Amino acid sequence: MDFLEKYASWIVFLSALFICTSFIGGYPIYILDEARNAEAAREMYVNDDYIVPFFNGELRTDKPPLHYYFMALGYELFGISALGARFFSGVFGALTILVTFLFARKRLGFKAASLSVVILSSSVFFVQEFHLAVPDPYLIFFVSSTLFCFYEFYDSSKKKWLLWAYMGIGLGVLTKGPVAIALPGLSVFLFLILKRALNFKNVMAFRPILGLSLSLIIAIPWYYMVHEATNGEWTKGFFLDHNVNRFNSGKEGHGGLFLLTPLFVFLGMLPFSIFLIQGFSKLWRERKQNDFQLFAAVVSLVTVTFFSVASTKLPNYPMPCYPFIAIILARFLREVGTNKPPFKSLKYSVIFLIFISILLPIGGYMALSQEKTLYEVRWVALLLSVLTIASLFVWLYFKKAAYKKMIVSIALGWGFMGLVLFGVIYPMLTMKSPTVLASKIIGENSDVVVYQRFDSAFPFHFNRTFTVVHTLKELEAFLGEHPQGYILTNTRNTESLLKLREFNLIMEQKALFENHTTRIYTK
Repeated sequence: MDFLEKYASWIVFLSALFICTSFIGGYPIYILDEARNAEAAREMYVNDDYIVPFFNGELRTDKPPLHYYFMALGYELFGISALGARFFSGVFGALTILVTFLFARKRLGFKAASLSVVILSSSVFFVQEFHLAVPDPYLIFFVSSTLFCFYEFYDSSKKKWLLWAYMGIGLGVLTKGPVAIALPGLSVFLFLILKRALNFKNVMAFRPILGLSLSLIIAIPWYYMVHEATNGEWTKGFFLDHNVNRFNSGKEGHGGLFLLTPLFVFLGMLPFSIFLIQGFSKLWRERKQNDFQLFAAVVSLVTVTFFSVASTKLPNYPMPCYPFIAIILARFLREVGTNKPPFKSLKYSVIFLIFISILLPIGGYMALSQEKTLYEVRWVALLLSVLTIASLFVWLYFKKAAYKKMIVSIALGWGFMGLVLFGVIYPMLTMKSPTVLASKIIGENSDVVVYQRFDSAFPFHFNRTFTVVHTLKELEAFLGEHPQGYILTNTRNTESLLKLREFNLIMEQKALFENHTTRIYTK
């Protein structure tokens, strides 16, 4: 035990790095957001332009650039590939788990900190986020680290923690914009209210003017340069369309009810989210005994409420609060692990988890059976039965009151399921993606034109940008110059598809889990 505690930080980081980067380059980039971010970074890298982001040669206003820079570094290290695009997402996942462990160990002890690592590492959908070439892994790290540092300053009054906190905000703003200010600001504000410490003196102790100035010094230079380089187009697109409009209206069809965000949190933190009610109940009873736990609850409440109120709802949005929820759950599980008589509700949580473990492979098999593209590989869903097997041990240990072994069985079962997902299931499914199948037809130097629109994964997969046309006349002109060329489209417009009948359809493949179909034509 002394060895484990002595080298705990390294053990946690290296273990988390393995989990968050497992099979990270083993399957192609195919999800829309991941494809567009990876491609924008690729175009920055090959054009040696790190100010203005482009996707397929057109201005991309969706996100600031910090994650592009890390992806570009990944391309330099590993080549332009899925591994290069995703590698630093995994690194920041490992860093997130590490800082959670370090701060939890300082405030709650080694056992609770270790349990928080177990909870995060076995939360498959949380770990999956660090397998994606998107900005969220970086934002999760910067926001959670900032909040930990703010609490350290509140408790110790050491100014170095304020410095780290405001640096984290600045880097967060460079990652995803104003949300990196809003979440920490609202959390600290509400915490001070609950502690009855919200007064001018305490607020000024946080040096808000000086601190935010430091944050802006980090972030503003790039924002200014991109504003000037695009005559304000990037600024308008990002702040109005991708911040104001995304908050006020359901962007790209990602709306939903208020309760959708709490549901995302529950699903995202499975398997240990089955103990959320017990964990928060314990925290409420002991809220006056531990300010750190109260702070964790405030961060969780603010984050979930913020994204519940926002009109656009996505599973990754509330993830910056997952480290704090993990800490709350860890304190509850530490008590369960002492083999004391459990809470009466523990049995129902375990039964519910077993039900999910049995349902997942069945549901997965049925879902893949409904996808014509994936019907012949639907059997891969049965690999999720590893959860069903693990649930047998969970129930056995629960009945024997061996609660430590029960917790270990839950973590190992879901952790192993994650490895199966990343190492076997995703590679099998993505072999049926339009880009993979198209690469067997379209050669590296083939002439290709896009008609109206296309699957966003194509530019990154083929390591090139594509010319986009919108009329039949332009297509005929293209094929007149390139008789052996290809027409690529995923348009849903029936009239447009009817116009393409005069060409030779050589490939038709539906996108994985999305409502569009890629078609390739020749003369």
